[in-house]
Amino acid sequence: MLGSTLNRMIFWGLVRVFLLSVGSLTGLFLIVVAVQQAAQQGLSLAQLIRAMPLLVPSILPITIPATTLFAVCVVYGRLSHDNEVVALKAAGVHLFGIVRPTLLLGLLTTGATAGLYHTTIPQTQQMFYEQILSDPEEVLYNTLRRDRRLVHPSLPYVLYVRDVQGKRLIDVVIKRRLKVKDERTGAEVVKGYDFVARMHEARLRVDLVNGTMSIEPDRFVIDGKNATGSSATSGAFTMDLPDSVSGKEAKLKISTLTWDRLPDRIAVVAAERDQIVAQRDVRQIEIDRLPDSTSRAFAQTEMRAYKYQIDAKNRQVRNLQAEVHARPALAVSCLVFALIGCPVGIWANRADYLSTFVVCFIPTLLVYYPLLLAGTDMGKTGKVPLVTGCWAANVVMGSAGMLLTWRLLRR
Repeated sequence: MLGSTLNRMIFWGLVRVFLLSVGSLTGLFLIVVAVQQAAQQGLSLAQLIRAMPLLVPSILPITIPATTLFAVCVVYGRLSHDNEVVALKAAGVHLFGIVRPTLLLGLLTTGATAGLYHTTIPQTQQMFYEQILSDPEEVLYNTLRRDRRLVHPSLPYVLYVRDVQGKRLIDVVIKRRLKVKDERTGAEVVKGYDFVARMHEARLRVDLVNGTMSIEPDRFVIDGKNATGSSATSGAFTMDLPDSVSGKEAKLKISTLTWDRLPDRIAVVAAERDQIVAQRDVRQIEIDRLPDSTSRAFAQTEMRAYKYQIDAKNRQVRNLQAEVHARPALAVSCLVFALIGCPVGIWANRADYLSTFVVCFIPTLLVYYPLLLAGTDMGKTGKVPLVTGCWAANVVMGSAGMLLTWRLLRR
């Protein structure tokens, strides 16, 4: 494919610009993503520095397509600006000969991105969560230092602190959630608190073996339905670790699923949904047999609870199925951008980076990614087929790239 000296020169020019731009853009994105993860996970600076290399693979599928487009536009813009394209045509060289390096770069970056999505990104994401959650006690302390509170849907308590000094929690307030059944949906919802404990100082401890965390106060004041007063005991408030810290949430994240595990995960979630559907059908038969109409009407709240659960499982299945299409679609976008960059770069006739960025880079990204995000979202919600939604951006931009390339070759 690169038999001629000209093709090799163009290709290595593309590689040099690509590596320079992908390194720079990835570095910028890495800083942004690292700060975001530090805020979400409550990471210390040392934890963040250790984890940063594991974030790089998940950033590359974002930067590789964009820098492929940028490299192609820059190199072919320079060729056109220096009148080398005109000279080649005058020498009788068909323009398809100079398009070959672009196709090769597009294929290589597509293969690299597909490989990242297949195994590398899920594995590094697993390693990332394992690393930051290896010391959950430190994660919890960092969260309290940052937010001055610990609130998670899986916790029966909410915790507020005024300050954190080393391993000491100062002026702590613990509230136990009061859960009741919602009459409309039949699901459990939080309706205030039935227990409040205030303490001057406390320590947080994590038991990894049992998967629990405990708040050990020096003394506390209780204000609840069944008890009011103060205590000088050091009895601990023990609860299960939040799912975000115990690793349960991390194991179920789509980003941690390798390509081979996606079908199995889809089958598991679909089976859970089918089980809920079967339970709902059985319960519906039992409700229909009730002799009292008032009892039947009241029991229908259970049906609404089943509906919410089934809808949630359906969303999980759709999100997983969308991932099966989204990963290869994002990989193919590298080839799509390469097809667009070559003719646009030649016609733009620009030799400097800024002009190339304005002429091709920004407009293409403003069209492709909004179309990709909108199509994927519509596919997940069932408004369009998943294949159509996830691949629409590639089809539209790929068709535009092939049309532009065809017109270039006919010149």
